[in-house]
Amino acid sequence: MTDDATIELAGETLTLLPERALFLPARGTLLVADLHLGKAETYRSLGVPMPEGIAEESLERLERAVRRTEPAEIVVLGDLVHCEEGMEDPVLELFEHWRRRVPITMSLIGGNHDAGVSIPRNWRIEIDGDARRLGPFQLRHEPRPAEEDVGEGDPVVIAGHLHPVLSAGEGARRVLAHAFVVDPGQMILPAFTPFARGARVRPDTNRGRRIFAIVEGQVVEA
Repeated sequence: MTDDATIELAGETLTLLPERALFLPARGTLLVADLHLGKAETYRSLGVPMPEGIAEESLERLERAVRRTEPAEIVVLGDLVHCEEGMEDPVLELFEHWRRRVPITMSLIGGNHDAGVSIPRNWRIEIDGDARRLGPFQLRHEPRPAEEDVGEGDPVVIAGHLHPVLSAGEGARRVLAHAFVVDPGQMILPAFTPFARGARVRPDTNRGRRIFAIVEGQVVEA
């Protein structure tokens, strides 16, 4: 059994990866959202205990996604970093070393947490502004508002920001699983960071909403 899932969206086949990434094979593009690098460092500076290795785990997982898909580029849909205060030397050096191992083209769609943060030049990341058009898709950080009408010629939005999670399992085994949300005209990616509170979501056939959760290392439709 494969551990990923594929869907058709805007006439293209997309691959939903258990690493919490989305691959667009026709575009050679790997999409991720909400890494929040430096978040643990920020919380520790405020006296909040945080586990070690959060950023390391995120980058190792991203590297796995790169190895399995061999993309031409990586696009981060906002919130690559958490805030300026979290940009401590260990974070800067960790990502710089990671970019040496993974030197493919990488770009960033600006998110609310990226605002005001100076991205180091040696990270070699292109800044794409607030949105980018990629074929039938519009890549951005914040999803389209629920009340916004979607016209026939409008692009399909692919976004992050909400950190969607699905309640999965029963009783003591119930967990909050990171999830992909597919709505008419829009897709929302799970947060890539392992440390993020999320918006709880569930399928809604009346709205045409589909949920794909990452459960025990597999992407499964709820």
